[in-house]
Amino acid sequence: MNILGKGFADNQEKIKGIRRADNFAKMAVSASNKACLNFKFSNEDTDISIILCTQFGPHVTTFKFLNNLLDYSDSGVSPTTFSHSVHNAAASYIASSLGIMGQSITITSFQDPLKQALILADAWFACSQAKKIIVCYVDEESEPISAAHKHCTFPSYSKDSLSTGAAAILVEKGDDIEIPEKIFNPFTYIKEI
Repeated sequence: MNILGKGFADNQEKIKGIRRADNFAKMAVSASNKACLNFKFSNEDTDISIILCTQFGPHVTTFKFLNNLLDYSDSGVSPTTFSHSVHNAAASYIASSLGIMGQSITITSFQDPLKQALILADAWFACSQAKKIIVCYVDEESEPISAAHKHCTFPSYSKDSLSTGAAAILVEKGDDIEIPEKIFNPFTYIKEI
């Protein structure tokens, strides 16, 4: 794969046009927009794809939805909060923001989701499923996950703390990137490639 652009975002990003989106989606959109800054996609582009990857998904929004469900029952829960608790909501926001009509998928895994996303992107290129792919890694901290994270044995990038932010790359078929055996920190890896 060859890199055409990179973008990074944190939870302080201000994005116009998606005011109802949660921080998870806003970070993903901001990083992806920055990675695609020099490219304009048209609504006819069905060969541009999106792969969003994350360790924990939009768990902050999911916890908010579950808390509201417990507090107000199903009749008092916001449908917007529910729709943003779905893992693929951020990919939908990216597609809408950039006008992309191609395929998208979200990969959620405790173990190396960015590596899995890069392997999938490489496979899509090998099968001529896309000409360009936005690969976006996004995660955010929360008290429940941070507390559990320090005491669990599931594999993840860091036992010390979780990171909040998003990093995206726009890639095309090529030989510039070799997928490593292990990606120890997605943000550092994307900065260095």
